[in-house]
Amino acid sequence: MIKHLILTITLFFSSFLYGQHKEHSKNEHKEFDSVLEIITSGIYASSLKESESSYGTEIHLTYWYNEEWGGGLSYTTKFEEETLHDIAILGSWNVTSWMTLNAGPNFGFPSGERNFEVSAYAEAEGNIHLSKWFHFGPISGVILGENSEIILGMHLGFEF
Repeated sequence: MIKHLILTITLFFSSFLYGQHKEHSKNEHKEFDSVLEIITSGIYASSLKESESSYGTEIHLTYWYNEEWGGGLSYTTKFEEETLHDIAILGSWNVTSWMTLNAGPNFGFPSGERNFEVSAYAEAEGNIHLSKWFHFGPISGVILGENSEIILGMHLGFEF
């Protein structure tokens, strides 16, 4: 039983890796023009320390240097008792055509009870491409710092 499970998992991952290699080999011969991407997201953020949660919006501006790597900024507004504003500097990686990972430092601006804070930001986007220039999908992420939280939401992405 365990041998069959291990064999199945091994075959699955080897076929997945072979498919990725084959897809990457095909794309090596295509010219890639740098792309500017704008993503807007509706988010739900839940604190890991307290039983607080909030809704908000995110806007990402990413410059893609090639098909795999990009960098940019993220602006987040969360609507709690008072409005909170964050900016993150992001490195972005297209792991596959259907998933992007974003990570970098996050800067929370002071307001009311919150002081200026620096934290770590990491997020995964599921990308469902409807055309070459438009995609949408779920997002999930985490901010780790003084006020750590989990983020869930949906995004719309536009590429130029």
